[in-house]
Amino acid sequence: MTKQVIGTTPVSEGRAVLEHTFTDGEVTPGSHTLYATYIENDHYQTAAANNTAVVKISTTTTLNSILGSIGEAVTFTATVNHHTSQQVTGGQVQFKIGENNAGSPQPVSNGVATLTNYEIPQGTTDGTTITAIYTGDSTYGASQGTNTLSIRGSTNTTLSNMSVNRGDEATIIATFTDSQNSPITTGRAKLYIDNTQQGEPVTVTNDGAVFTYNVASNAVVGGHTMKVEYLQNDDYDGSQATATLIVRTPTVLTATNISTNPGTTTPLTVTVKDNNNGTVTSGTVRITLGQVTNDATVNSTTGEATANFEIPANATGTLTFTAIYVENTNYQGTVSGSEASGTITIRKSVTLVVDNVNTEFGEQIELSSSVVDGDNQLVDEGTVQYEIE
Repeated sequence: MTKQVIGTTPVSEGRAVLEHTFTDGEVTPGSHTLYATYIENDHYQTAAANNTAVVKISTTTTLNSILGSIGEAVTFTATVNHHTSQQVTGGQVQFKIGENNAGSPQPVSNGVATLTNYEIPQGTTDGTTITAIYTGDSTYGASQGTNTLSIRGSTNTTLSNMSVNRGDEATIIATFTDSQNSPITTGRAKLYIDNTQQGEPVTVTNDGAVFTYNVASNAVVGGHTMKVEYLQNDDYDGSQATATLIVRTPTVLTATNISTNPGTTTPLTVTVKDNNNGTVTSGTVRITLGQVTNDATVNSTTGEATANFEIPANATGTLTFTAIYVENTNYQGTVSGSEASGTITIRKSVTLVVDNVNTEFGEQIELSSSVVDGDNQLVDEGTVQYEIE
């Protein structure tokens, strides 16, 4: 093999140092014998020595940035090119997170080394440096590249139970917080009712995620599952929460008509049923007579609600009372215009005059009396009971 002169340098303090940069085409990549000859002079004889010079092609390693969550399986990808930007084939790349190795060394093929399904360890912080170290081989020199590992923040979704009537529009609000319990005001979220997505995702604002849900007029009454899902993005992990949406049961009220005397304390009773004629066993009925309104608790057994009212001493004829059911978590309130109404008949006073009787034992007699009302009109109904002492 023909030797090629690289250059000559003087000896100083026992060292002969020549700086040189091999260029492409000057030598071939691989192992070479490096010769050195001390040139004879007036004081020293000629001397020669040799050793090994390994010449490799320089490389450049670049590494993709990574966005992930703690515990998430991510992929590291490094690209290794040599000095003419051509792909390197051969050698291995060791990936690192901070100072720690991520997995085992991965082979380079067609200029790419990939580590797949690597779970980001607990305790890894946002902005941690990741490194790809190409170790080189007999042809290619070592190199390394760095980038950044971005960690999504954890999130917590909060959603509360709520009730709504059939045919109404429900406003469902979910709120979101980060690991420091600070509000999250960016991102997007989805609403599910009974595991069916409702509409498109909405944008999260300072008010959280606000959804509008129209309850069908024939919706099944009772509990339905609500779920709100915060969608994973570049900044935050996804999270979700569930709650119960109660479609209230419609109510039907029936007031009991009664008769009473003026100036008395009188109980007024209303019966509450659901739309299937089942007995409603809880809640409150609001009964109004004239200018007076009293609330009555529904009996848990009978479904009846009773409140006492003072009947005016000068009341005459008939009085009308009304009743509504007060809306609560499970039962729908009485719709305006559908109040129950009942009639109170005020009894009239009567005057009874008994006729005198003279008789003997064994004689059949006729007992009689006259009955007139407070208007001095003859009474034409009812019965009179006679007794003697």
